[in-house]
Amino acid sequence: MTLNQQPELKEAILKQSEKEKDKLLIRLINKDKKLMQQLHYLLLENEDDLIDRIQTAKTELEKIFERTQRDVLRKTMNYRHKELTSYLRIASGLVNEHASVTKNKESELDLRLLILEEAFDTFHNLYLENSFGYKSDLHFIYQTTRIKSVISLYEKLHEDLQYEYRERLSNIMKFVHTSILSDFLVQLNVNYLNYLED
Repeated sequence: MTLNQQPELKEAILKQSEKEKDKLLIRLINKDKKLMQQLHYLLLENEDDLIDRIQTAKTELEKIFERTQRDVLRKTMNYRHKELTSYLRIASGLVNEHASVTKNKESELDLRLLILEEAFDTFHNLYLENSFGYKSDLHFIYQTTRIKSVISLYEKLHEDLQYEYRERLSNIMKFVHTSILSDFLVQLNVNYLNYLED
């Protein structure tokens, strides 16, 4: 139940003295780690801190990519899609956390492109037309939804910022066009061809 569903309680809280409201606020913020991170970023950090956060996220992604490469290649070909999906979910969770705290669409796009680039560069053989294995379809669906979200993020950026990421997005779409993922994107009605450049 939300506070808006209890108008009497809401009114009673608002009638409290500023000192009492401040105490309540601090106690509530202290119980929500994500809110604490968001407030820290919003109230205490600047552009340099955002750059540090982006670099930290990239460093963490690199560590995930190293483990991914090692562990996926240890699996038989039949189980590589499943293993890769689990690591991509970990990487995506890291980006979700970054995006949730910073609300910065540009850095979120940058990090999400990095994940796709890494997956396609390192595991390109898993996306060939004849590349199937245990839960491979689920992996392809997962990746196409990631591509769809990247396109959505890209579209939300200002035209000048889009220019900065156009080539990377185009390279990803060129890979997609020659892979099994193109069929899955067509099924999702995602017109990825609009993002292909010569």
